[in-house]
Amino acid sequence: MPINRTKALLALSLACLLTLAASAPAFAQMLARPGWAGFGQKSEAWWKHPIVYEVDPHGFSSEGLKGIAQRLDYIHSLGADAILLTHIEPDDAHPQALDPAIGTLDDLDDLSRTASSRNMRILLDLGTLPAGTDLNSLARLWLNRGLAGFRIANPQQADELRKIAGSYIGERIIIGDLNPAGGRQQPQLLLDASLAKVTQLSAAALRPVIEAIQSNPNSLLLATDGPGIARSAARLGDGQHNFDIAKVLAAALLTNRASSLIYYGQEIGLASDAPMPWGTPVVPTPAGARKPAHPAPANDPVSVAAQEADHASLLNWYRQLSALHHSNRTLSSAPSTMLHHDDQNVLAWVRRPEGASLKNPPLVVICNLSAQPVHLSLKNDMQKLHLRGNFLRTVIRSDKGMGPMTLDSMTIPAFTVYIGELKY
Repeated sequence: MPINRTKALLALSLACLLTLAASAPAFAQMLARPGWAGFGQKSEAWWKHPIVYEVDPHGFSSEGLKGIAQRLDYIHSLGADAILLTHIEPDDAHPQALDPAIGTLDDLDDLSRTASSRNMRILLDLGTLPAGTDLNSLARLWLNRGLAGFRIANPQQADELRKIAGSYIGERIIIGDLNPAGGRQQPQLLLDASLAKVTQLSAAALRPVIEAIQSNPNSLLLATDGPGIARSAARLGDGQHNFDIAKVLAAALLTNRASSLIYYGQEIGLASDAPMPWGTPVVPTPAGARKPAHPAPANDPVSVAAQEADHASLLNWYRQLSALHHSNRTLSSAPSTMLHHDDQNVLAWVRRPEGASLKNPPLVVICNLSAQPVHLSLKNDMQKLHLRGNFLRTVIRSDKGMGPMTLDSMTIPAFTVYIGELKY
């Protein structure tokens, strides 16, 4: 081997070793390191259109943080870009401590490290901090462990947190509440819980809420469920069509321009804050015996095990929508126009990309919010919008129907979501 080439290889090896040595002391997830999706590329920031999965470790798994780490593949299957941990402190007076009931700081570090291998960040919900909290020390405690940011209610504290988080390497973010009056630096995401306040499943109730969301110029994180909020399955379900109704709400959540927050359990129709009903798999005990984690009857439809096995389940509908949320540029960036069919209890909107064409068609989302089939015509709606087309090619739908829909006359079954591309 020529001497010059040998020297070059030695120099390259030394440089690699120095790089590894420099990064060795770094704690938990290094948000700017190789391995992250888009590292080294001029790609869109990860928080521009994410799906955030919110977890209370006390209810998600009997094993707390370790249980979350064991279920990361499940969370990843929902398209989650980040996990928002809530209620990890022992009480309101000790925001810098970790509740021993859910694990140790080592468990948190393991969760953060394992999540990063799946390109998922770990965020912490600080809620409303008590007066006198040393925000600088608190933030640095968690940011030094590699957490990717915080959700906080107080706008002044959100302002201070953004300054602190901005001094760290990687894309650390702050999630603040909507309309954060008083803050000088806008949080990267504003939590919008307006859908969580809807108590009536009707087009007249939902349309103005979705219209307001679609016209808001801020970067929103939409939530239909969350801590301290009556779960949507109980709030809007009728006891007979709960899963179908939940599919409608999932479409409203995941087909908007905004980012989406999924509160653990809503993806299977959980109606209370009872422990997550996994059903299976079994987990080993220290004695070597095996028992189910949060047992659920094999035939219980509100369990992960039952819905994993059902292609048409609510859980798999969430997975389809999340895949579309991430892959379809029209859904992530195109403006929306609501269609007015309140008289038929139909919620519908058009996502129209710039330069719409046969190869880059608008998307039409149609939700029948009634318990009967609806016969619908969208021909006049498309003409008013100066959109060319005479039928919708199916992208996904929540029922088992097949084939395209003609604009002149289409039938949408009860509590069904239909998403199609406008074609001609």
